Amino acid sequence: MKNLAIFVCAAISIAALLACTPEVKITGDAEKPIAINAEINIHIYQHAEEVVDDLYAGLDDEPEPEPDSAFVRVMERVVAALSISSCEAAEQKSQAYQDMKKAFAEAMKYMKSGYIGENHFGYVTYIGKAEKPDSQTAQDAQKAVAKLNAARKAFYEEEAKSQKTTVEEIQKTYAAVYAAKAKGLWVEVCNGKNYEWKKF
Repeated sequence: MKNLAIFVCAAISIAALLACTPEVKITGDAEKPIAINAEINIHIYQHAEEVVDDLYAGLDDEPEPEPDSAFVRVMERVVAALSISSCEAAEQKSQAYQDMKKAFAEAMKYMKSGYIGENHFGYVTYIGKAEKPDSQTAQDAQKAVAKLNAARKAFYEEEAKSQKTTVEEIQKTYAAVYAAKAKGLWVEVCNGKNYEWKKF
């Protein structure tokens, strides 16, 4: 059932892209057109879902309360020191991923407030749809856009090598996943002929 839902979501996203335009362009790649393939590799899509889920994980968590005593703090350090396993070491994420996760977390407040939206290229765009905008926050949001897009570009290039595919394939797959995962965020979607910004 889960695989079927993933496949349907991917198919809808690509169908929407095809309905609007036969090609897209990578942000920051000097007007280089990308031909859209009507098929999404489901394996790559599933991996992208796991990555994006991890990016979102913990963003809304409440901070943990401080330990009540010095003894508890000491015991926590002992447990943490002894709990490092070979499996945890193997699961360490790359620097490109860590940079992207940090930039994503920093940009999220601007995304939630409407300054930034997820575009259909797999990157983010400054859209200025905040209810109560101010110039300083707008400038900070634009800096967050540049930082996150640079981090995503480096990560996409790394993913393409790892998945043995093209950057374009990775980019369009992540664009579909980001759109599917967006809640309370602005996303660039196809209305049948053109793209428009819609809040999910």
